[in-house]
Amino acid sequence: MNPAKPVMTLDSLPNEVFIQILSDFSTRALLPLISVNHRFYALVSRILHYRLLLSIPLKEFKLLLECFHPSSKLTEPHVFCQYLGTNGLSEGHDATHQPGRVTGLYSRFRPEVSSDKEEKERSINGSKSGFSTEDKAEDAVIREITLGGYENFSQLCVVVNLVQVKPGTSLLLSASTIEDGIIRLWREWLRGQSRRTKKTTETDGEGGFEKERMSSDDILWVDMSKTVGLKMRVRPKAWDPSFPVLIHEDDRDDHSWDGYEVILQELHIRSTRLLLAVEQSKEELKIHQTNAMVIGAAPISVS
Repeated sequence: MNPAKPVMTLDSLPNEVFIQILSDFSTRALLPLISVNHRFYALVSRILHYRLLLSIPLKEFKLLLECFHPSSKLTEPHVFCQYLGTNGLSEGHDATHQPGRVTGLYSRFRPEVSSDKEEKERSINGSKSGFSTEDKAEDAVIREITLGGYENFSQLCVVVNLVQVKPGTSLLLSASTIEDGIIRLWREWLRGQSRRTKKTTETDGEGGFEKERMSSDDILWVDMSKTVGLKMRVRPKAWDPSFPVLIHEDDRDDHSWDGYEVILQELHIRSTRLLLAVEQSKEELKIHQTNAMVIGAAPISVS
């Protein structure tokens, strides 16, 4: 080897050249490159960090959440979610100094009650289980859970979709499913959460809910890989004697029935998974636009 003419290798290229090349790769193609070496990890993390800053606020898309008991699949309305933020993701954050930081970030969203008046009233006042409560949360998305004496748990089906809505309408231009699964709500967990909510409210008064919400680390994950999770608050509901039941009054043991209101506080999604969904939706839109067919165009006259 001639010392005067050193051999050029990939390691000889500056970071700017690598970033220029890798920037054309999709996120799905970039993620496997993280394990090549420390340099590739730092470069890919920097690119992903920049993409997350641009895409995660979902300015072009909306997050649509379906959360329902299996028996209420056809009646429970879906809700849209408002972006709250991504902890650890900011303009001044350098992802290259903290290994695993970017791929371990979670974006937080708040489920919001529909602006439709009928759906909003049904969400606030509609009791379907025979339990009632005096406390009404007008801006909260609530799901009712009822457990009979023989039931140890209940379930909520959770479907999270990234959608694009046509401006001024409810027409969906695209939809990409991020997660479709279930969460299991055990009786003991519900009791424990409701006791803590009651204790916090009694201790801190009206500010108890906000304090409890900020200090709670209880997230129920929809999948084993912890891609999507729901942070919720639980409060008990008392049995409403006026509600019609299909069993005789003497045969019903009110102490064996538990009723709860599950308040959906936050939806947590792994940020890289959300970024993949955004890129997938954009690619599908390009394909649909390319294959678009114009119907009703004026005929071409041949003279």
